[in-house]
Amino acid sequence: MWKNITTKVDRRRALVWGMALLLAVLVLVIAGLLYERHQLLREGAQSEESPQSPEGVSEEYSESVALYGEALEAVGEDYVDQEEIDLKEQTYDAIKGMLDSLGDERHTRFLTPEEMDRDKKVIYREISTGVRLEDGSGEVVVLGLVGGSPAEKAGVEPGDVLLAVDGESVQGRNIIEATDKLKGPEKSTVNLTLLRDGQVREFSMRRTELEVPAASWYLIPETDVAYLRLALFSENSAKEFEDIIAEAQEGGAQRFVLDLRDNRGGRVRQAEKIAARFLPARSVIYSERDGHGEEREVTVPKDNEPLSAPLVVMVNEESKSAAEIVAGALRDNERAEVIGETTNGAGTVLDEYPLSDGSGLLLAVAEWLTPKGDSIRGSGIEPDVEEGLEEGQIPRTPDEIRGLSREEVFAEDAQLERAFEVLQRG
Repeated sequence: MWKNITTKVDRRRALVWGMALLLAVLVLVIAGLLYERHQLLREGAQSEESPQSPEGVSEEYSESVALYGEALEAVGEDYVDQEEIDLKEQTYDAIKGMLDSLGDERHTRFLTPEEMDRDKKVIYREISTGVRLEDGSGEVVVLGLVGGSPAEKAGVEPGDVLLAVDGESVQGRNIIEATDKLKGPEKSTVNLTLLRDGQVREFSMRRTELEVPAASWYLIPETDVAYLRLALFSENSAKEFEDIIAEAQEGGAQRFVLDLRDNRGGRVRQAEKIAARFLPARSVIYSERDGHGEEREVTVPKDNEPLSAPLVVMVNEESKSAAEIVAGALRDNERAEVIGETTNGAGTVLDEYPLSDGSGLLLAVAEWLTPKGDSIRGSGIEPDVEEGLEEGQIPRTPDEIRGLSREEVFAEDAQLERAFEVLQRG
């Protein structure tokens, strides 16, 4: 019996030492990455690549790693509930705690391997059936379908007239009210009653998460104003944005409202290209200031040919990061008035640090300043014209208001109405 107990203790200690060694390696990698980045910034080096693990770690970081190792060993040796010890969970929680202590709650964060995979492609998604509606002579008509969507798979076709959703008639409703009825929890079932070629048809489908375009537009009826919406700054959003501007101009647009509300940011290089679309050559888009106070200006290319059409920008408290860069650049260069609410204030430059198990850090290594030198971090972009939405209103996409009259559009969106008024007086 004594032999069995001794064997269990030895095995437990061997397991704990293995856990401690693996965790120490992970923490050393993190400390090393931070140390090397610290050295690169001190030397003024700039790189698009993520830094690699250095050969050594400074004494300061080594002491911290050793201290953590002592705590880990105590837990592994003597914690009362050994079966509850989960090395990976402990490691991830330790890293999260370290990052939380920095106080950059808006931006710096830890990503699991799964989250790292998702973060590689910044996309905009919505829970939807994939049906796009329009108003057709008093009827709610299917304008189009998202490719691969539940509605497309169920057999819904463009031109179908929507009669009811889950047995409730949408006759006499506008497309915003009808679209709202199509929304619901992911994987929930929705039943559509449609009219096609004089025959009533029933379709059942499950709502799912769908990827939608980053950029879209709609010409406000009886005007030359195009409502341009940017959902976020994805890998190809600058190209998408260029395409919708061209489409809008072909459709008669001569003035523009750029909607950055609820835009949570994304690729900074895409934001630079979109801001440059409206700014003269050599204009300052923003500046970066690192932890040592050194600043670097980012400017519009010298051969840039901007669009000179009248422009206003809409933002709200959910406009973040790269969206704040664009709003600040257009405001400070006096290219556009900003309408809405003060933005989120997530104004830091993130570098990605992959770790050995596929997880990683998104670490704030510098902060953004507007062209006039105002820090975005924590303060956000203050609009030139303060305007909130009225009770019951939410920002609507161009697809959701397509087919409505100008009066109906403005009745659903007080901020868009105010933006239109500012364009009118300009």
